[in-house]
Amino acid sequence: MWRKYQAQIYFILFLLQITLVYKLIQWNFVSGYIFKFPWDDKIPFVAIFIVPYILYLAVLILVFVLAARDKRLFLATAKSFFWAALICNLCFILLPTMMIRGDVLPVNIFDKLVLFIYSVDTAQNSFPSEHVTFTVLANLCLMRMSRKFALLLLPLTCLIVISTVLIKQHYLPDIIGGIGLAWLVFHYIFKKNFRLLL
Repeated sequence: MWRKYQAQIYFILFLLQITLVYKLIQWNFVSGYIFKFPWDDKIPFVAIFIVPYILYLAVLILVFVLAARDKRLFLATAKSFFWAALICNLCFILLPTMMIRGDVLPVNIFDKLVLFIYSVDTAQNSFPSEHVTFTVLANLCLMRMSRKFALLLLPLTCLIVISTVLIKQHYLPDIIGGIGLAWLVFHYIFKKNFRLLL
């Protein structure tokens, strides 16, 4: 039974980790280390970047929809996202980190969207950035499904990564950690366990 449904199980466990487990960690670790570079404070707040930040969800949905066309690809993708989420959650528990956010005046719709995101996603669980980890991992997985399509989505991937610092959801070390984690997980799962996919 495990072999038959392991892709679906990995996918469900991934979803549980980014929802229930993530929230449980937020509720139990209400403070953390401030892990940033000196120049992080010089990065401006640009509310309009909330748009690519939210589009991250579309990228996640897209990668799983496309992967579902091939059983091996869906398994590799689901397994990659499961392990990435697990490592992120372990980091949040073993090394709690958080952001210091400035005040945002709701002048326009973009400011209001940022404040909404702040209200549903607190300043904890900063390093590594799950937003960056999953976005970069999605693009890497897409490269194995359709290189042309992945390249078309690469500008959006970059905008999503940049958006995390421009709306003050993350510091630069969180971005570096997210990119590194996505790359390591992808290459371990796809190259070691799924050589035939390359």
